[in-house]
Amino acid sequence: MEDLRGVPFCGAAGKFLDELLMIVGLLRKDVYVTNIVKCRPPGNRVPFDDEIDACASNYLEKQITIIKPKLVVALGRTSARALLGREVTISREHGTLFDCTYAGVKFKLFLTYHPAAALYGAEAKQRLQADFKKLRQIIKSMT
Repeated sequence: MEDLRGVPFCGAAGKFLDELLMIVGLLRKDVYVTNIVKCRPPGNRVPFDDEIDACASNYLEKQITIIKPKLVVALGRTSARALLGREVTISREHGTLFDCTYAGVKFKLFLTYHPAAALYGAEAKQRLQADFKKLRQIIKSMT
């Protein structure tokens, strides 16, 4: 659906993302939402490293350079790994705030589960909601 509409997180996971943003006191129009890869790999599989590299160098780096965010929320292991440049165990590292430099831009990076994880289990949904409550406090401390 995302590929057809050209809008990230527009399905069921996107609706849940909108709910999560409300926990923080934001609407989708208040934030910039993007994907590491700009089109889903076949079968909706996890993107290969070369696919991530191709999209990151051509698009994501430019987006980060233009926007110069103070805070980025990595939704899932794939985006966290791409931004941190190392393997990430999201079940251990979710809810964590890192200092990050990507494309020469320094920002805070908050890790959490991908919203689609909540569609497959109540535990992930609860963890996401708890992470976004924590994120709300982080945002308050940054303003």
